[in-house]
Amino acid sequence: MNRQFVKENRPLLCGMAVTAVGITAAGILFRQSPVRILPLYVSLVIALLQSRMIRYASLMGGFNSILYALVYAHYHLYASAAYALLVSCPIQIVTFIRWSRKPWGQSTVFRRLSAKQRILTALIFGGLLAGLGLLLPFLGGEHSFLDSAVTLLGILTSVLTMLAYMEYAALMAAGGVVSAFLYLSMLAEHPEQITYLIYTLYSLTCCVIAGFRIVKLYREQQNTEPNSRIQPE
Repeated sequence: MNRQFVKENRPLLCGMAVTAVGITAAGILFRQSPVRILPLYVSLVIALLQSRMIRYASLMGGFNSILYALVYAHYHLYASAAYALLVSCPIQIVTFIRWSRKPWGQSTVFRRLSAKQRILTALIFGGLLAGLGLLLPFLGGEHSFLDSAVTLLGILTSVLTMLAYMEYAALMAAGGVVSAFLYLSMLAEHPEQITYLIYTLYSLTCCVIAGFRIVKLYREQQNTEPNSRIQPE
């Protein structure tokens, strides 16, 4: 971690340290299993890298998804567990490979969804959310609507990230908001989940920052000649 990186990300690094302390303290207080906290510490680093659209975040996230799948299964969040293991893990690894083929510094070359693509995506998302929300209660899942929303937003965000559509940052932030409500709803039965709520608030901050940065980066890329868009590391 070079000095320039530290200087540019000092507030987020401080926030990461405070969040890590908060997660540790809450985990000890509410006797959260260290195994179920472990992926959160990895995610703190990933969230920081995501705030700058650094492609190595996807590689780390892919392997970290396996740990998350185990945690979600423990809490009977079956949709989230299946998504983490079967969707998030492989898609994030593919994302790293695709971004590496069209590099822009430590990030990649981005594009935007058309108006028609946005409308179609919204319609498909709404239909799937309704269907999954009706299905999960029959499978014994808990917090079905929020679990479904987090899962589908995660899938959509992962796909858009893999394809380098800049809208992924806004959807990632939306997913963070829904995740916060999910963990809030779980606190009465599982107070130890406050560790995940604490992480989600930090992650949401990183997502908002990423949203502003990706707009700036996209405009920079559009103002560059197409044949010179692949920038050196």
